[in-house]
Amino acid sequence: MFDMHYDLLTLILMANRTKKDISHFLTPLNKENVKGVAANLYFMSRDEMKRELEYPSRINVLKMFKTAKKVLEGYQLDCEFIYSIEGCDYIRDTKELERLSQAGLDSILLTWNNPNKYGSGNITNQGLTYEGRHFIHRAMELGLGIDLSHANLQTYNDIINMIRHSQKPVTCYASHSNLRLLRHHPRNLDDTQIKELINVGGKLGLVAYPRFLTLEKDITLLRKAYAKHIVCAVNMFGQDNIMISSDNMDFTKIFTSEDDSDPAFYPYETMNELIRQDISPYLSEDAIEQIMYGNAHQIYKQLKKKK
Repeated sequence: MFDMHYDLLTLILMANRTKKDISHFLTPLNKENVKGVAANLYFMSRDEMKRELEYPSRINVLKMFKTAKKVLEGYQLDCEFIYSIEGCDYIRDTKELERLSQAGLDSILLTWNNPNKYGSGNITNQGLTYEGRHFIHRAMELGLGIDLSHANLQTYNDIINMIRHSQKPVTCYASHSNLRLLRHHPRNLDDTQIKELINVGGKLGLVAYPRFLTLEKDITLLRKAYAKHIVCAVNMFGQDNIMISSDNMDFTKIFTSEDDSDPAFYPYETMNELIRQDISPYLSEDAIEQIMYGNAHQIYKQLKKKK
């Protein structure tokens, strides 16, 4: 499978800083299991960063990204990586964005849930700021992927509109969102948003994260709910447009005692096998392969070709 959203760079950075052994998190990353990962370095509001991740008050995104990427690549894993930043709050300007691109950044997710100087996540209503429009425009010029998950409706629409009017092709997707039709949650996308994304050449990554799927807590019911989102999305939007992601946050338990994230209901080392098992009664082998790997691999090739 190709996991389109896993905060792997954050895991690597925190482990490097605290000297934690994370080898068991990395062993599933191989061509027999997880062939590819959108390895993400995420940022939130300053208070949340300090409380949840114990980040310093001074945040140097470029330095952190370079460190995490170098350490990850030092493991020499047999895996394809899309390097992504989620929450561009601390990227100072387009000049720093250019340096990040030169350092190997492949994609950006403009906001987390909170508003920042560029746009807003799903807890407010503002759209792209003037600075945000300039930032997205430069990102598209650099050939960076544009990930629309977390953006609120206005920010989402503003970015889609910029992609639609771009003079060059833009690689875009929503890496970890689900169907609002099946679960009315502000982090999920409605049918119109998904159609707009597909109309500009984007793809939707469905995420195995409990609270975006159902109110149920039972593992069997959570797996059924995730399979339902996948099958419904394929039936509505086509097998060429759907991907999967884990957003697995289990690693936070080894760094903080205040973790309140929902536990993963697919063990990462068997996630590929289990999802295929859950959707096989409803979808063809060809469709399953596209959803689990092919569609995301296409995005990977597009982004690496632009470098």
